[in-house]
Amino acid sequence: MKAFIFDLDGVLVDTAKYHYIAWKTIGTSFNFNLSETQNEGLKGISRTDSLDLMLEWAGTEMNLEQKEVLLRQKKRTLFGINSSNGSNRNSSWSSNYSGFCKG
Repeated sequence: MKAFIFDLDGVLVDTAKYHYIAWKTIGTSFNFNLSETQNEGLKGISRTDSLDLMLEWAGTEMNLEQKEVLLRQKKRTLFGINSSNGSNRNSSWSSNYSGFCKG
């Protein structure tokens, strides 16, 4: 293979459900239960804006440092990375994506 195309926005691999699971997991850390309807409102906006919107819906305020921790956690959750050692747990999303890449 001479070329490789990265597609991380859901065109080749549907990642929407994994983003929802990751955001829902983040929401539980501040006692917020993200609904599927609310999740639709997060599509197409940045991670930072998504978190800000969730915090608004939850009536919760956080400082920048707290938000950054949650944003890193969201990324680790999405990609199946174990925060304690950085190893890949071979999440469904990454398995599907790597399977596609192998041909």
